[in-house]
Formats: sequence, structure tokens, C-alpha cells
Amino acid sequence: MTEDLVLLEKAKENEHIAILTWNRPDAGNALNTPMLEAMSAKLDQVEKDTSIRVMIMISAGKHASFGADLNELVVKTDEGYSNMSKEDAKKHIDDGRIVAKKLFGLRVPTVGLIHGFCLGGGAELYTLCDVLFGASGGKDEGGMMYGFPEPTIGVMAGWMGPEILMTRIGAGHAKDLLLTGRMIGSSDALLMGIVQALYPKDDLMIRAIEWASMIAANAPFAVESTRRTLNRVLFPEFSKILESTGDETVDNLMTADFVKGANKILTRSKEQPDYERR
Repeated sequence: MTEDLVLLEKAKENEHIAILTWNRPDAGNALNTPMLEAMSAKLDQVEKDTSIRVMIMISAGKHASFGADLNELVVKTDEGYSNMSKEDAKKHIDDGRIVAKKLFGLRVPTVGLIHGFCLGGGAELYTLCDVLFGASGGKDEGGMMYGFPEPTIGVMAGWMGPEILMTRIGAGHAKDLLLTGRMIGSSDALLMGIVQALYPKDDLMIRAIEWASMIAANAPFAVESTRRTLNRVLFPEFSKILESTGDETVDNLMTADFVKGANKILTRSKEQPDYERR
């Protein structure tokens, strides 16, 4: 069921803490349309439930998210793959933009917990959280692997990832990750300031509950006002920037280069596409 793709519950330790769980583990929590729509609905519930004072975001399974579901972003044909319609591309990008806008403008503070791969659109939405905790260690231990591989497949990150990352870690580190498309591990993520702390995967929720409980004990109006103020300073024209970035991403999805990149991933080809800027 669509509702099961994103779960929302109150923490047993504290009724003022909500836990939002991405629940598509069999697909690496890749973001498809039903999942984005379910996430949007769950965020509405968090916004309206004034008993909630903090939200924790985590993913079920081995990975935080593989990013946007490429199966939705191209059309399979007898010859391989082709571009989706511009209308469908805009719908997908808009679905993600809606979630990004709600996450950024949420009434309550958010902490995201990253383990395993956290890539592309998934990394963008997680990076919109106020604070991030990452799983320490290597891949075999569930340690976080973080990156924006979009340019390697012919598209840009279009859900405010570039803008938030630039503000979070500075221009140099942000441009490094966003232009190369390379992935980094937990130690580099901490060094760059992407995550604020590293813990073993099994301890992430424990630490998040501790952090969230400190905020939940504070005066709700004061906390909410502070978050709104900080975000106004961070991005006074968030909606306008989000719309512009999304429109550019739609144009990227219409290119022949994107089809080449998507084909490489979907067919698990090891051959690097010959991109032609068209």
C-alpha cells in the first residue's frame, strides 16, 4: 500500500517526538511517485499535530536512499530507453519539490539519520534536515556513503540539494561533490560538516532520541520561532530558488545525454557514456 511506503509514529520514549521512516527497503528507498506523495502527506500530519515538537527521519533497510527512481524517469522501448514526456518529468520534479518545501518549512526541528548509501534526490531531502547524524564505519558496517551522482548520468540535483549543501559546507566542498558526482564515506562527511556526529548504525536512533528530547523539553513556540527565523536568514527566497532549480532539472531530463546516463545505470553497464551536450 502507498501509505506503507512512508511510516509515521511517535517515539515510545517521548510522545513529543515523531519518527518518519522511509519504507521501501527492497528498492533501496528509491524515491518514486507514490513514495513522494506519501511523504508529503505524512509531513502534513506532522505539521498539524501540535503535540509533535521534533521529527526524526530515518530509512528502513540497508540504505538511506538510492535517490530518485530511474525507472520512472525514462521510458523503456524495444530499442532501449527514451525520454519521458516533459509533462511527466515536470510532475516528478514537482513531487520532489513539494516534499523539499515542506521539509524546509516544517514547524518543528528535524534530525536525519543516514546509513548506507544516501545518494541523489535522497541525499537532497536528508540534507534539508536541520541536523544530520551519520552511521560510522565502512560499507560493510552500514557506514554512510553520501553523494550526488546526478552529473554522471546527465542531470542536476533539482530538489534544493546544491543550495543547501553550499550553505551547509561551503562553496569549495559543495562544488567538489556536485560537479564530480563522487561519493564520500562517513569520515569525510564529518570532516566537511555534512553530518554533525557519527555513531554506529545501531546507535543512531538512541542518539537521535537523546538530541530530540532536549529540544522537546524546551518551549515549543520559542523553538518554532527560532527555526523559522534561522531558515529565513538561510534562504529568504527559498520557494523562488526551488522553482528555478526544478525547471532546469526538467530540461536536463529531456536531453539525450540523460537517456545515456540512465541506460548505463539501468542496464548496469560498466561503459562510460560518451556525452555530447545534447
